[in-house]
Amino acid sequence: MLILIFSIIDLVPMGSVFGIFALGAVCYFLYQEVTRRHCTEVMLRQQTERERLVNQIAQHIRESLDLEEVLATTVAEVREFLQADRVLIYRLWEDGTGSAITETVLPEYTKILGETFPEEVFPKQYHQAYSLGKTRAIASVDQADVEPCLADFVKQFGIKAKLVVPILQDYRQVDRQRDSETPPYTPYLWGLLIAHQCSSPRKWKSWEVELMKQLATQVAIAIQQSELYKQLQKLNAELELRVQKRTQELAKANTSLRAEIAERQRTQAALQALINASPRAIFTLDLESNIKIWNPAAERIFGWIEAEVVDRPNPIFLDEQLQEYNTLQQSILQGTTYTTVELRSHKKDGIPIDIIFSAAPLHDNENQINGIVAVIADITQQKRQEEQVRLLQSVVVNTNDAVVITEAEPVGQPGPYIIYVNEAFTRITGYSLEEVLGKTPRILQGAKTSRVELDKVWAALSHWEPVTVQLINYRKDGSEFWNEFSIVPVADKTGWYSHWISVQRDITERKQAEQALRQSEERFRSLIENALDIVKILDVDGSICYESPSVEKVLGYPAAELIGKNFLNYIHPEDFANTYSSFTHAIKSSEVTAPIEFRCRHKDGSWRIVEAISQKFLDNTADTRIMVNCRDITERKRLDEIRIALERERELSALKTRFFSMASHEFRTPLSTALAAAQLLENCQDEWDNSSKRLRNLQRIQLSVKNMVQMLDDILTINRAETGKLEFNPKMLDLEAFCGAFVEEIQLSTGETHTLSFICQGKAVLTSLDERLLRSLLSNLLLNAIKYSPLGGNVRLALEFKSDTVILQVQDWGIGIPLEDRKQLFEPFHRGKNVRSIPGTGLGLVVVKKCVDLHQGSISIFSEVEIGTTCTVTLPLGKSKK
Repeated sequence: MLILIFSIIDLVPMGSVFGIFALGAVCYFLYQEVTRRHCTEVMLRQQTERERLVNQIAQHIRESLDLEEVLATTVAEVREFLQADRVLIYRLWEDGTGSAITETVLPEYTKILGETFPEEVFPKQYHQAYSLGKTRAIASVDQADVEPCLADFVKQFGIKAKLVVPILQDYRQVDRQRDSETPPYTPYLWGLLIAHQCSSPRKWKSWEVELMKQLATQVAIAIQQSELYKQLQKLNAELELRVQKRTQELAKANTSLRAEIAERQRTQAALQALINASPRAIFTLDLESNIKIWNPAAERIFGWIEAEVVDRPNPIFLDEQLQEYNTLQQSILQGTTYTTVELRSHKKDGIPIDIIFSAAPLHDNENQINGIVAVIADITQQKRQEEQVRLLQSVVVNTNDAVVITEAEPVGQPGPYIIYVNEAFTRITGYSLEEVLGKTPRILQGAKTSRVELDKVWAALSHWEPVTVQLINYRKDGSEFWNEFSIVPVADKTGWYSHWISVQRDITERKQAEQALRQSEERFRSLIENALDIVKILDVDGSICYESPSVEKVLGYPAAELIGKNFLNYIHPEDFANTYSSFTHAIKSSEVTAPIEFRCRHKDGSWRIVEAISQKFLDNTADTRIMVNCRDITERKRLDEIRIALERERELSALKTRFFSMASHEFRTPLSTALAAAQLLENCQDEWDNSSKRLRNLQRIQLSVKNMVQMLDDILTINRAETGKLEFNPKMLDLEAFCGAFVEEIQLSTGETHTLSFICQGKAVLTSLDERLLRSLLSNLLLNAIKYSPLGGNVRLALEFKSDTVILQVQDWGIGIPLEDRKQLFEPFHRGKNVRSIPGTGLGLVVVKKCVDLHQGSISIFSEVEIGTTCTVTLPLGKSKK
């Protein structure tokens, strides 16, 4: 327009210039008015757009209850409307921090959505001003009034200008303790609505600021609306939840009541099952002490069955502990509970048992005590086991052997650690328990401890096997001692080895004794090998295991030559049985056998007489052996034979002297009697004519001849027995009848001068005896009894049958036999010193002994001077039923 005006001026004349200038002025004012109107139109359009935007956001807020959606729409439309680079909503939290919860930004700029910034980004001292409605428009972050820290902070996000408007909520009371200068009621600063210009600085216009305020108000309304909606939803949810919860509570209460009833029934059944299954006796009592419950364990422990005790007085403590139990019962009924009381009771059969008594009061529905429940455990076996453990502990503590207990591992280095040693260990080693705890048994080892034995121990421990070794260990003071110890593994209930137990013994004295024994053995071996006696060690079959060197001097055999040979092959056949019997007896008995003599073959073939004793040989082997000690007695036997022969010659000479003396006396007396009687008959006619006198003289002659014949028979019997020619012809004999008849025969021959009696005991059986020898035996015993008994005296023969023997006993009450003569009773022609003028030959008992020996019997004589004599003969019974 100005160009047009100036063109018109150029065309008009100069006189008309003034008019032209007036026309220009009019045109300028017209231009200004057009411009103003244009600006007004722009402002009206902008205001219309702002109102449309505000109305649109408000409408959206009313239509939507989704706060996140409203906020996102708001920032997007504001950025579009303001043509800003970034618009965001910054949420302030209670702890002073803040987060970008909604953001719209051009793609080329950094997003800060979701990031949380510390309190220092927006300090709390700025909150009050913004809560009162303060806004801040920064055209450039480099302007002077912008804090450097804020400028540095925003520049990292590429911000060149920013507009900040507060988002406020309704007034709320703040914590006055936190800030005493803050008024009691202030608007609540919920957050900030922020617009960023990142491309260049920007001067924010007033209407832009006003628009941001209006939008912040709409956002605050949306927030409040959302919170109210949430509260309403929460209240509705809570109400529904309460209704639902109350309904559920009622249903649950109903279900719970039913479940409680069922649970009580199950509990009662379970309790009853538990009571029945309990290994301990459980019973209940009422206030009158009557049994109400009595479980199977109580039946098993005490013996009373349930039917015997229910509704009856408690039978357990009706003994000497009644007073103690009554005291406990009264205390329980007053509310006391007893957990473990040890008592002694009795079972139904009277057997005493140890028990642990636990009891508590029972309460009814009104919590009143109405009885007692008792639980009893039988600890009799436990007490026995405790006593056994106590005894074992006493043994471990008081034994003379050291006991060491270690852990099971490690078996290798450094070894298992010691956890216990007894007092014997301290006595043997000098170490106390405190000094060895946590250490290994290696503390006892030293320079002389055998490595071989230790390796044997390690090998056994590695395989969890027991082991016994002997080695040298060292005491605390450094002294050596021989230690024999046995180690065994101990397992727990699961079979896992948990410990080692070692029993150790100081065998130093035993080792010294063994050393002394070895030395003694060497001395005795030297003695045996250099002695003249032969020492043999034989197996049970007679094989020679050892032969002393002296055998070569005695029998001519080198000792090595006889090893393994059978010694019985060198014994004379006639001596074999007796020698073998002696060796057999030595095997069965540990005592030394009686000396025996036998002939043993010399290497040159001759026989040597040896005397030997044998004994069972005891060594460390399991085989039974015999030790025989032999001595050559050949020369001694020859000398003994010479001596015996000389003594026999002397005895024969003395015997001959006694025989001739006896014979001259004993033969002369009957011969003189016979001769006198014959002369009377020859020279005196009256004697011959008188029949009674003639008979008396003839009887004298007959009796004298009979006595001489008896004496000759005795001498002949003795001679035959001595020479082995006396015949023995047994046959079955009715011994009872024979003895009875023989006693009658002797009674007739003796007349009325003595009284003979006969008794028989036992069941009589036929016996195998020699009748002739038996007659000689009984005749000598009965005639001796009559001869040495006073006139009118009694003589008794007793016969007794046993299972395998028969006993003949002749008893008199005569002069008896002196003690000094009893040793020679069975020697020929010997008579007691008290026989005085009683005739006799001293052969009767000799004949009796020979007869008894032929029957393989025995004879014993008991006698007391002036009281009498009893002769007892025992013969074997070769019997047959009568």
